[in-house]
Amino acid sequence: MPVHAQDVDDLWKSLMARGLNEDNAKDYAKAELTYLQALKEAERFGADDPRVATTETSLGLAYRHQKKFSEAESAYRRALGIIEKTNEPGSIDVADANLNLAAAMVGGGRTAAALPVIQKALDVYESEVGGFHQKTADALCLEGDAYRLQKSYLEAEQPLRRCADIRQSNGGMSDLAFAEALHGLALAYMGSGKYALAEPRFTLAEKIREKNLGITSPLLAETMEDHAALLKKLGRDTEAARLNAMAAAILKTNKK
Repeated sequence: MPVHAQDVDDLWKSLMARGLNEDNAKDYAKAELTYLQALKEAERFGADDPRVATTETSLGLAYRHQKKFSEAESAYRRALGIIEKTNEPGSIDVADANLNLAAAMVGGGRTAAALPVIQKALDVYESEVGGFHQKTADALCLEGDAYRLQKSYLEAEQPLRRCADIRQSNGGMSDLAFAEALHGLALAYMGSGKYALAEPRFTLAEKIREKNLGITSPLLAETMEDHAALLKKLGRDTEAARLNAMAAAILKTNKK
């Protein structure tokens, strides 16, 4: 590699490392700007260089953290196009790129369009790493959430159940990813009127999130609010009011 190209590559790596540190510090706006600088350096090697795909993938995550889902979708779509040119269709790298794209689409409300993209990733994961791998669980949870957000609650149940089972098997009963799956499954059950199945899953998700994240976690508050909505449907207004009050106190604390 010529000296000047080596210098550009070193600068790109330095910017990517800085962006990752900013991402880890949850300074997502700053990470976005850093990744955009890194993208300019990566593009010096050509529009389809693997460094461009890597940078767009990191940029997409920074956008998602800021709920800039349209921008995230564009970044992930470009990354996918590059990755597809250098990998077999059934490769894990292509599946990961499809799942990233689908997550941005679901976040932006494009759930129907995201479902076939999720299926592409899921097919590869099932074939290449098996039905009990964490990647398979991630695709199943995203599929279930996409159906749930479309109010297709019955269709959401099966992938969310599978996701929860895999995550429990891999991470145990105290795993945060398991709690996330439980929360989604509880919402699906509530949507389809299966309140007796939803209620214990909300309760367990709350316990796991409180244990891992603490009593001031916004994720715990989110579960409490959804659990309270279910309790109101069951006519348990006093319990619902208590949970809503606790959730409101948590959210107020986080705003300070």
